[in-house]
Amino acid sequence: MPETAIRPEPRGTAFSLIRATALDLAAHRDGEGQPPANWEMYDSLTAALKCWHAADCLREDSLLLTEWLACELIAYLYQQLGQDRDRLEAWLRDHGDQVSQAQQHAHPAGPTTVEIMSVVAEDFAARPAGPGSQTRLLRIAAPYLLYLREGQEVEDAREVALPLALWAGQQLGGADGPRRRRIKSCTDTRTR
Repeated sequence: MPETAIRPEPRGTAFSLIRATALDLAAHRDGEGQPPANWEMYDSLTAALKCWHAADCLREDSLLLTEWLACELIAYLYQQLGQDRDRLEAWLRDHGDQVSQAQQHAHPAGPTTVEIMSVVAEDFAARPAGPGSQTRLLRIAAPYLLYLREGQEVEDAREVALPLALWAGQQLGGADGPRRRRIKSCTDTRTR
């Protein structure tokens, strides 16, 4: 990696991904179905992961990215469900069932992302706090690091981060009519 290259921070990367998804959804809200795939966001995530891989910190930084994305997703859900832990657990079960039915390929990321979300939800309901809990990080590290295959770490890290970013962005973008300014304001405030 050239000395002039700036290594992206996991937190900033997380909010950039969430913002892109939320803005796509808000812009497409009046159309039918989901917005088209955002290849710029996909490429941006891949570039960050490759940068971390080149700096030999992919496992650590992508784990932090995953924690940020999962924490934001759970926070959005918890807020939208009226901070009701039972409703959050029901949503996770239903969502987990949908994900496991939809992912039928040989190395699905769905079960890992749902397990990570469950750990974050359990921790979040007990202590509503953002990323940074050492205990939570250790608990999500086990399934996350087991998911990463030797020689395919960038692909595997992307397969975990991308759905979390999409789900978090969809929750933020679909929340009671936020528009571009509100989405940008929300994610800008959180990156500080």
